[in-house]
Amino acid sequence: MLKPQRMIMAIIAVSLAGPVMARSGDIGFTYIEGGIVGGFVNDIETSGAVTGTVPLDLESDADGGGFIGGAWQFGSQMHLFGEYASLGQELEIRSGTNTAAGEYDVTRWRIGVGYQYPVSETLAYYGRLSLDQLEFKDARAEGFNLDVDADDSGIGAEIGVIWAATQTVHLQGHARYTAVGGIASSGSDPFESDVLIGANGRWYLRPNIALVAGYEYGKITTLNVGLRLSF
Repeated sequence: MLKPQRMIMAIIAVSLAGPVMARSGDIGFTYIEGGIVGGFVNDIETSGAVTGTVPLDLESDADGGGFIGGAWQFGSQMHLFGEYASLGQELEIRSGTNTAAGEYDVTRWRIGVGYQYPVSETLAYYGRLSLDQLEFKDARAEGFNLDVDADDSGIGAEIGVIWAATQTVHLQGHARYTAVGGIASSGSDPFESDVLIGANGRWYLRPNIALVAGYEYGKITTLNVGLRLSF
């Protein structure tokens, strides 16, 4: 997993050492960010990728990890972007009279290209296309043999809006589709598509440094807090 504390300190160090290249009132698409992320995987009990052919009663609970992401704007209205998150999940397994506590890891990343359409200096719409990857791995529970190594990739798309409510507060909302959104309810594939709804906020402590917080609801629901360095 990532080391959130080290990542946050690195972002602070870079931002303090470098020149101020952005104003807090700008809606820009060149940045790096990182921090801690918590999440919950729904419907784990239906996953053949986890249970295999052995009937097990599973229950997953939220845990945390780290995330990092960034974007680079080129031209006047285009940008490249990437995101990576790795988080753990607690796991309770029951089979007959045996019960064990365990855990497993969830890794998600996506890379792609985006287009932004500024309506004004304080409002912009954007759209993104991406390649998305989801992986479950390293499931472990004492007394149970869980051979979990499920991963898949697919196409994703996102539309959203960013509003600079004030010089120091930016608000963002989005809806996105991903072909690998969560546990498959049927079929041989481990994952299936999902549509996620998200909200994010940024509070600029300095012209190029912001505290960030975000929530995204879907088959895998996440909450993150971190720092962003804008350029």
